Amino acid sequence: MMKFKKIVSLLLTVLMLAALAACASDTKKESSGENSSSSVLKEESKAESEETEITSFTLAYPADMQALGYTDPVVLDTPPKRIACMSTYPVMALYELGAPLIAVPSTSVLTYPDDLEAEILPGMMSDDFDLESVVSLEPDLVIMTTTNQDTYGATLEGLGIPVYYVAISSQTLPVYEVVKSQTQALVDAFSLDESSNAAGEALMGRFTELENRLEELKPTYEGKTVMVLVTSDPTTHYLQTENGTLGSMLAMLGFTNVYENDTAGMVSLDMENALEYDPDLLVFTGGLDQAGMEALVQETFDQNPDYWNSISAVANGDVICLPSAYVSTAGINILNNIQDLMDTIAAHYDK
Repeated sequence: MMKFKKIVSLLLTVLMLAALAACASDTKKESSGENSSSSVLKEESKAESEETEITSFTLAYPADMQALGYTDPVVLDTPPKRIACMSTYPVMALYELGAPLIAVPSTSVLTYPDDLEAEILPGMMSDDFDLESVVSLEPDLVIMTTTNQDTYGATLEGLGIPVYYVAISSQTLPVYEVVKSQTQALVDAFSLDESSNAAGEALMGRFTELENRLEELKPTYEGKTVMVLVTSDPTTHYLQTENGTLGSMLAMLGFTNVYENDTAGMVSLDMENALEYDPDLLVFTGGLDQAGMEALVQETFDQNPDYWNSISAVANGDVICLPSAYVSTAGINILNNIQDLMDTIAAHYDK
C-alpha cells in the first residue's frame, strides 16, 4: 500500500512538471509573438521616418530677384549634398546653416573658417578659372552671380546641373537689403532639421539686432553730412554715393551724402567741385588694410595740403580711414562691417 502511494505521488509530480512546462512554453510563444509584433511596428516606424526625411527641396528667389525676372525657384527631389558656391556672397550663410559646400571661390574680401571643408577654386572672374574644375566635382547645385549666367551658367544648365543665381548689387536697394533678402531665401531653403532651424533663426536674429541698434543710434547722426572717397593713390579718388557699399552703410547710420547720383554708386572725384560740398565728416576707404589706408591718406594730404585743408572736415580733423572690407562686402560679412563702422564713428566723436 505504501509503495502504491509513492507511485501515485510520483505520477502527480510528473504531471505537474509537464503542466508547468507547457505554460512556460505558451508564455514564451506569446511573448515571442509580442516581440515579433513590436519588431514589425518598429520597422514600419523606421520606414515612415526614412520616407519623411526624403522630401523635395526648394530654393526660391527673393522679391528683388523676382523683379529682375528670376521667378522660377530651384526645385530638387532631395536637399543638395554637393554644393559648389562660386560667389562669396552666400558662402558664410551656407556655412552657418551647415549646408554641404564642396567648392568656394578664392577671395581677399573675407577669411574662410579653418573647418570649412570645401575646395577653394579661382573665382569665375579670374583668368585662372576653369569651368571643368567645377563640373569635375559633380555638384548637385551650383550657386553663382547673375553676371555669369549667360556664359558659365548656361553651360552648366545645359549639362543638367541646377544653378541658382545671386545678385551682388541692386539699382533700387542698398547692399544691406540685397544681402538680407538673399540670406532669408537661403535660411528658408536650408532650415531642414532642428540644428539648421536654430542656426537660421540665430542668423536672421543678427539682422534684427543690428537694425535695433541702428534705430537707437541713427538720431545721433541725422543732419550730419558725409563725403565718401575711395582712394587708390594720392591723386586718384572716387566719390561714392549712398548707393555705394560704404555710402549705403553711412546712410543707414543717419548721415546725408553730399553727392547725389541715382544712376551710379561711384564716380571720379572732381576736386574743384568737391570744395563746395563741405561735409561734416570725410571718410576714406580703398584697397589697403587699416594702417595702409591711414598712411595713404596722410600722403594724400601732405602732397597737396592747401587744397585739403580748405575742406573744413580735414581742417577740423573729422576724417576717418577704413580698410578694404568697406570697398565691397561679402554677404553676411556686412553685419560685422556695419557694427564695426558704428563703433569707429562713435569712438571718433567721443574723442
